[in-house]
Amino acid sequence: MSLQVPPLRDVSEHRTMRQMVVEKVRQAITQGRLTPGQKLVYADLAREINVSVTPVREAMKTLEALGLVTIRPYRTAYVSYLTADEIQQIYALRKLLEGLATRSAAERTSQEELSRLRRVLETQDGEINVLTSSNDDTARSNAIVSLQRLHDEFHMSLYAASGNKYLYHLIGLLRSHLSTYFPVINRYSISRVNEARREHFNILTACEQRNPELAERLMQEHLAQTVAVLLEHIKTSPSPGAPAGNREDESKVSDIMDAVLYQNQKI
Repeated sequence: MSLQVPPLRDVSEHRTMRQMVVEKVRQAITQGRLTPGQKLVYADLAREINVSVTPVREAMKTLEALGLVTIRPYRTAYVSYLTADEIQQIYALRKLLEGLATRSAAERTSQEELSRLRRVLETQDGEINVLTSSNDDTARSNAIVSLQRLHDEFHMSLYAASGNKYLYHLIGLLRSHLSTYFPVINRYSISRVNEARREHFNILTACEQRNPELAERLMQEHLAQTVAVLLEHIKTSPSPGAPAGNREDESKVSDIMDAVLYQNQKI
């Protein structure tokens, strides 16, 4: 029996289609167009993205490893919905790891990196102004998208400055499991958006002052405030979807490697 290997170009094109599906679905989720608990129909996604069902099916495995999608029996997929207990477990780990990364960054971040982080926060201010003052729904939605990008850029750039690539990737994977809730927080609590802004500036100031203990504590307090708002929203507005636990193939090495590789592409 012979196994026919498709031409390298075909393999590359197939992988590119899968990555394109991953990116489009990820954007729809993190922008709030697909919400926690919402069912994902493979055929509908394939038609909308203009690809076959096969790359959609394979993209779902990567999205599941990233924590954005939950795959149920009979090829049924949902935008991941976390229970309050799962959210608390993730944030408990995030507080430890992100606090540690922030402490390390405060000790070793260069002046150039600190200046770039401050520019990110200043750019973020403009988007917050749009979100809090504009009556244009499109402008507000665009602001939420930009806020997420800038928010991730600030946090992950700070953690990259720790110099610990393993810590950086672990944090990235944990944060990806909560990406579905970022638009929820921004729409649900404008006051939290403003509070987070102040907290970000305080964290950066502690890093500029080379105060690792204060920087670590402020980051942990920042995460504690965020999870409190998120849990309050979960309690008052439960998702219609099923919990995200019991992912059958979460332990598959290939899926986890796909997630890590995808995170690497975003650095």
